[in-house]
Amino acid sequence: MTVEITEYAKRVQPDVLGCPRQLVLRAVVDALIDYCGRTHCMELVFEHEVVTADVQTADNDSVNVNIASYITDVRPRVVSEFRIDGQVWNLARIALENVMDDISEIAVEGTKYFTYPDTTHIKFYDLDAQDQTLWIKQVYVPEDTITTVDEQFFYEHHRAIEAGARARLMDMPGKDWTNLDRARKFEAEFNDGIALAIIRKNPVVGSRRPRSMRFC
Repeated sequence: MTVEITEYAKRVQPDVLGCPRQLVLRAVVDALIDYCGRTHCMELVFEHEVVTADVQTADNDSVNVNIASYITDVRPRVVSEFRIDGQVWNLARIALENVMDDISEIAVEGTKYFTYPDTTHIKFYDLDAQDQTLWIKQVYVPEDTITTVDEQFFYEHHRAIEAGARARLMDMPGKDWTNLDRARKFEAEFNDGIALAIIRKNPVVGSRRPRSMRFC
């Protein structure tokens, strides 16, 4: 099930009386994008059956998958888990400036590579997977056009995201709803929510600090 983005705005609006609804929605989406980008907490899963049309022989037999066929209103950041017919494969992200003539230049035995040619496709290299099923879990950030979020995501993260929206609105100068002191309070609440989400995603082991996850 999903929750409308307007549900965030309904919770924020009473704290910024007089603020136009569209401005509240804009602040909510900005806070949501910022939150997801910093926490990597928005992960979505889909399966793709590889067919002949997906294989691009002119580009080192890469497998090109149209993400927009499965998931909309979001932009991919990284593949966090990948399987071929149920078998787990490690992935490494590569940045290609042009078509590589020889994929063996970057090939490492037992490792698959991927890149994002644009915001709606993902391309896999060194992948012999025609007629097989790809199971892909990716980290995303929302597009400006997002209208809904997963219900579980909403209830786990809405307080911090709403705090971020309030901070943005109250920090606007010269408005009826301007309140710089409360803006700082909500900004701190937003940042605390981000820190907690990161810790939950990367739990502290013993006395060690949370692991730093590098995706790019």
